[in-house]
Amino acid sequence: MLASLRSDLYFALRQLRKSPGFAFTAILTLALGIGTTTAIYSLIDGVLLKPLPLPQPDQLVAAYTEEAHPGQSPSHGGTSYPNYLDWRDRNHTFTQLAAYAGDGRLISRANGMDGAVLPICRVTANYFDALGVQPILGRNFTPDDDQAGHHVVILSYGLWERLFAADRNVLGTPILVSDQPFTIVGVMPKGLLEPRGNDPADLWTSFGYFLDGSAPRGKERDSGFAEIIGRLKPGITQQQARADLSTIQSSLAQTYSEDRYLTSVFIQSKLADITGDMRPALLLLMAAVLAVLLIVCTNVAGLMLTRTMKRRGEIALRAALGASSWRVWQQLFIEALVLGIAGGAIGIILAYGLLRTALPLVPDDIPRIGEVAIDGRVLAFTVAISILCAILSSLVPAWKLTRVSPIESLREQSHSTTGGRSHNFQNSLVIAQTALGFALLLASGLLIRGFINVRHAKTGFQPDHLFRFMLPLTHARYPDPKKALFYKEFLPKLAAIPGVRSASGGYPTPLHGAYASAPVEIDGRPNPPDNQLFTFIGEAEPGYFETLGVPMLQGRTFTAADNDPQAPFVALVNQAFVKKYFPNENPIGRHIRPDLSELRNQAIDLDPTSRNDREIIGVLADFQQTSVQDPPRPMAIFPYSQASMLMRPAVVLRVAGDPMQYEKPAQAALASIDPTLFLLTPETMEMRLVSGAQRFETLLISAFASIALFLSGLGLYATLAAMVASRTREIGLRMAIGADRRDVASLILTRAAALVLSGLAVGSAIALVAARSLSTTDWWRPLLFGVSWFDPKTNLTILLVLGAVSFAACFLPTWRAIQVDPMRVLRDE
Repeated sequence: MLASLRSDLYFALRQLRKSPGFAFTAILTLALGIGTTTAIYSLIDGVLLKPLPLPQPDQLVAAYTEEAHPGQSPSHGGTSYPNYLDWRDRNHTFTQLAAYAGDGRLISRANGMDGAVLPICRVTANYFDALGVQPILGRNFTPDDDQAGHHVVILSYGLWERLFAADRNVLGTPILVSDQPFTIVGVMPKGLLEPRGNDPADLWTSFGYFLDGSAPRGKERDSGFAEIIGRLKPGITQQQARADLSTIQSSLAQTYSEDRYLTSVFIQSKLADITGDMRPALLLLMAAVLAVLLIVCTNVAGLMLTRTMKRRGEIALRAALGASSWRVWQQLFIEALVLGIAGGAIGIILAYGLLRTALPLVPDDIPRIGEVAIDGRVLAFTVAISILCAILSSLVPAWKLTRVSPIESLREQSHSTTGGRSHNFQNSLVIAQTALGFALLLASGLLIRGFINVRHAKTGFQPDHLFRFMLPLTHARYPDPKKALFYKEFLPKLAAIPGVRSASGGYPTPLHGAYASAPVEIDGRPNPPDNQLFTFIGEAEPGYFETLGVPMLQGRTFTAADNDPQAPFVALVNQAFVKKYFPNENPIGRHIRPDLSELRNQAIDLDPTSRNDREIIGVLADFQQTSVQDPPRPMAIFPYSQASMLMRPAVVLRVAGDPMQYEKPAQAALASIDPTLFLLTPETMEMRLVSGAQRFETLLISAFASIALFLSGLGLYATLAAMVASRTREIGLRMAIGADRRDVASLILTRAAALVLSGLAVGSAIALVAARSLSTTDWWRPLLFGVSWFDPKTNLTILLVLGAVSFAACFLPTWRAIQVDPMRVLRDE
């Protein structure tokens, strides 16, 4: 057996060396398909499939409180700290149940130096026990650390190295978190990856932070700010855990009025919780790349079929001498395997190059992207698909050859023809390639149209020439009155920079998605406790909306006189607010009373004016708040000095030229006031129009569609070229008896048109089935913004592109056909 395989291997290598053009084309085609498949699989494996790098990761789950109001669909979200404590103490299905809350804070040494805003995580004392990891230096949090007044932190290994040069005497050293001193009690191991998506913490503080102050957030049962992670007991299923916690939560809903709509709990694996939003999009990418791989296999199968049909005399002679069908297939499989292994080896190199090029372009909002790598798991996958490609590419040629009798093969060979029986199968391959290519092109075209629509969607503001950034003004160094004074000094300095047309600040900025909401009482509107009125809340310096380019529809905007805590309290509202709460009424001069108590920092005493009467002085045009796909929601905006205790404002500059060129001048203006401050997240507002994930997915699908289009054209060209070569005698005879070149060209083009139209019909059916399947889900809607599945412009464009490529594929075979010399054919006869 081994001798036979070795003999077949040597023979395959000799055959491929004799046909370098065939070998080169087949190997590069396979490398292209296998390389792109390997790169995408490494992405999917790192994000979706690879287990979390923690002990027994299958036992880790996420738990969310489910909220269900009468007549509304249930939704799930965060959990209050008091509810978490009840879950933790009364459950029977978890070994550990921990709570955490991510945040971003200014971290610096005790002297205030080397400051940077870093991701941090507030965690309960048993958080690391639930993960199954312990500090390499110092201690873990203790239950005492979860009490008010305990300000301790555990550092990540990276922060320990950066700030303290891995000094093992760091324990007990103070560190500033938002300019408040915390004591270092431990250091976590190197490479720890929390199961929190793509934003690992640089340090962890205890939950005692949420119990500080006169109105601690951690004592409010209706404040669902905490996320819950649990480790299941061995043998416990997610369904059992959900039933256990839902029983507890149902009891709490009956006991506490704040929980009356929070009657159950939703549980899923922590891996699914992290990757849930990306799973459909990545699976779509995998489906696209597998379609490309299938086109590659059909292309190589067509090339092998054309080549093996030329060898029918040789194979027929071997069969006549006693070779079995299995022996014939084995020989062809070995040849295909050599091609597959060579293509796979080059494909791995190509995949490395693709990942090195593409990973820096991958958006930060894709979770676990740091775990993407071509490792042993991915290499095993590459070997498997290389063998699979070899099997698929060799099966049909072998099947076709073994079905024809040796006598018939020798007879056809004597007429110097490749035979006509392979054409039907080659035609089927071209139809399959065209169908898959058309389906991919259609998906790509729809995504591109959606991308373009998002870029040109009405946003309600003018995003061009806008520069935006934040400032790390901590409450310890800049209490609320001092913040307001700081902006009054800083904004004029920015406005004086050459090229800056206007400068202002406010919260929120369009398309940023982080919006605070609060209950509100409105003149003349009932406000029952069970159905409170809510509105988004904002704050703005004078000139903020003028800088953004948001029009005023009614009344007036804020002035410098309004931006004073001693001035009468006023508010602006947007169109959505008026439509919902003042339909067919004039809102100017009406009064609203927002309850802002829950928006205050829990570590600070509440301002007695947090619930107050505000007069509406103007109506703003709606602007897109979270994305261009989501409709605007009701919003009320207050002068910054009358609401500086609420949210951190962003600074926006309307400039001439490239907005990012103003980063250094803005930093210099900031340093002239406070040298320790720096710009946070400087960006242009145009960056917000399209999400990184949408841009990335559209780019990849379009790349795969382009590859599929190229391969489909190559397959059509190969089929027509083989047809012309096999029918040279027939074409010559036709021309000898009177057919002109137009008749010959019509013969070739008619065959090509039939193949392409058949492929379009099959591809349309595939697209229809896919559209009906996807129409039942919502994840694709942002990708296809403003585009229907059967968009006529997109379909027409795709047809024109496919037609152009098909015509190009037909050109050379048609030219060869019309150049056949009938006299030479007759002499050969």
